[in-house]
Amino acid sequence: MNEMIKNAIVTFIFVFIANVVSAQHIYPKAEYSSTIKSFEISDFDIQDTILYFPLGESGLHILNIADQANIEELSVYTEYEKRSRSSKVYGTAYQVQVIDNKAYLAFGDLGFKVLDVTDPTMPYVIGNYYRHQQVHCFEMFENFALLGYIDMGLEIVDISDLNNMRMVARKNYKGFSVQNIQIAQPYVVVSGGIRGLKIFKFRDPFNTFKQDQFPRDYLTNNEANKLLLNGKAGYLANDYRGLTVFNMGLPLYPIEVLNIKTEGRAHDLIIDGNFLYVACEKSVEVFDITEAEKPVKVHEFIDKDKDFESLKMYNNQLYAAYGSGRKDYGIMIFKVE
Repeated sequence: MNEMIKNAIVTFIFVFIANVVSAQHIYPKAEYSSTIKSFEISDFDIQDTILYFPLGESGLHILNIADQANIEELSVYTEYEKRSRSSKVYGTAYQVQVIDNKAYLAFGDLGFKVLDVTDPTMPYVIGNYYRHQQVHCFEMFENFALLGYIDMGLEIVDISDLNNMRMVARKNYKGFSVQNIQIAQPYVVVSGGIRGLKIFKFRDPFNTFKQDQFPRDYLTNNEANKLLLNGKAGYLANDYRGLTVFNMGLPLYPIEVLNIKTEGRAHDLIIDGNFLYVACEKSVEVFDITEAEKPVKVHEFIDKDKDFESLKMYNNQLYAAYGSGRKDYGIMIFKVE
């Protein structure tokens, strides 16, 4: 009996140590906060010591983060189009991705912009595509941008010539507002808020974007804010439901295998190695996804005054953008261990 107890204790210690070793913890390191009349937080990006922060109608804010104790704003890119004597239509900065010295920007009513950010204090437009519909998000693939529209579905644009960007495919669906786009050739999976998921299949070669079959819909029982594919697993920031895990073994239909309630509504997700990070209404939560369809929560940071909206991992630091009330917003920077 004593030997059995001894073995049980050894096994418990081994399992405990294994869990500790596999755990990923985040610790607040620095914070930038500011106040503005109106903002909307979405996908931001970082290149070197510059952070590109889209804030909705307030434009694209460009920050110097070289000194994290003294983050400063370098410039703001905003633009409007005068469509009549008394009417100005402003762009809405929804999502940005920086590649080399180009910032690709989903800019609402003013479409899809490409900015030269060689000098981040003076960004300027070098490419522009729009057709009087609101671009909300995008996904880059080779020389193409897959554009997600508000209330209009998906459009695919050839951007190899920035002076003449042109549409190569259009998958318009009235009332379907695209939240994010994931590519798993030959499939494109689009999340659309309360409209759930829409799955497109394209013929070979993929980059001709010729549709192979009718798209399939999947209702998610809540707002499908962001979907990430990880092999045959899919992770969905499913708003009030929290984190939903799917078997996404396409061409099989998505199968929900697990739902985990988060501390507040789940808005955004990122994957870094064997860890999944979830931005929630009151927390940032960390899950071990060594077993892809069985995430295990290993850590969480809770701040009930912050609504965490967007995440980015850069140089082994986690950046979490948040709103706090109607006018206050910021970015927390976490050390990851």
